[in-house]
Amino acid sequence: MRLGPDPNTMSNNDVLNTCKEEDLNEDSISIQNGLEMIREWLRKQPHLNVRDDDESLLIFLRSSKYSIQRTKEKLDNYYSMITLLPEMFDDRDPFASDIQTLLNVGTMVPLPNTLGKCGPRIIFYGCGYDPVLVPYTTIMKVCLMMYEILMAEDLNTVAFGIYLLFDLKRFSLKYVLQLTPAILTQHVYCTETGYPLRLKGIQIDNCPPAMDVIIKIANACLKGKVSNRFHVYREDSNLQKEIPLEMLPIEHGGKNGSIKELGAIWKKKMESYREWFRENAKYKTNENLRPGPPKTSDSELGVDGSFRKLAVD
Repeated sequence: MRLGPDPNTMSNNDVLNTCKEEDLNEDSISIQNGLEMIREWLRKQPHLNVRDDDESLLIFLRSSKYSIQRTKEKLDNYYSMITLLPEMFDDRDPFASDIQTLLNVGTMVPLPNTLGKCGPRIIFYGCGYDPVLVPYTTIMKVCLMMYEILMAEDLNTVAFGIYLLFDLKRFSLKYVLQLTPAILTQHVYCTETGYPLRLKGIQIDNCPPAMDVIIKIANACLKGKVSNRFHVYREDSNLQKEIPLEMLPIEHGGKNGSIKELGAIWKKKMESYREWFRENAKYKTNENLRPGPPKTSDSELGVDGSFRKLAVD
């Protein structure tokens, strides 16, 4: 997936505790056969312009548990997502003023320790942004940019998925006006369908009552078993949580890295991918060349169907 960031930037191996390739018990012959089958299929897909090096394709193969059919689906979903949501994937410049403001706050970070050695990567969202300087679409864009970096550098993310951990204690309720059903649908679609990552769960801590309708809409967007892994807690909740306290950052009572330190590291990391993000914009689908009906925002994001499903009591 990677052109290669600035070699002077700290490697994720120095930041994240990751499993090793030998932990996956992969069969090299099966892997090569799988890659050849995927490339043969890609040659017959005129609408797909993809990164087809071994490293890039292996991300999709591993995240699909080596299923060729699922790999094909994930490749098509990922590259069509880039086409269908240009507002999220064009102009992804880490040095843009709104993105720099978000990165300077430094509270959106992957945590060093996973849920088990060969377990999902926890991505922590600590909020604390000004809705005027950092609109929700910017939060969403940077969130997706972080997925890209983790796909390229973190084997736990690729092979075992991600667990999203939100702390809304510093979340400005002014964002509620920006969180339309359309925006929420886009965010859930990208995370759950567009990216080739297994969403293992979502935990939201310190959720204010004013967010209840937004939470219901977001949960309604989730599919199948993922919706059963959506856990919301009030500020005064004493319930046993899915992510144990020790897996939280130090500033939140845990032992899983310092937000202050991680924020500075990930700011540099994001900036080092500037040219990669520019280059990656050209890899997407041309829906005019797709065999059969083209994918559209309506068909994929459910403008005609999902919004009816999003009715809130």
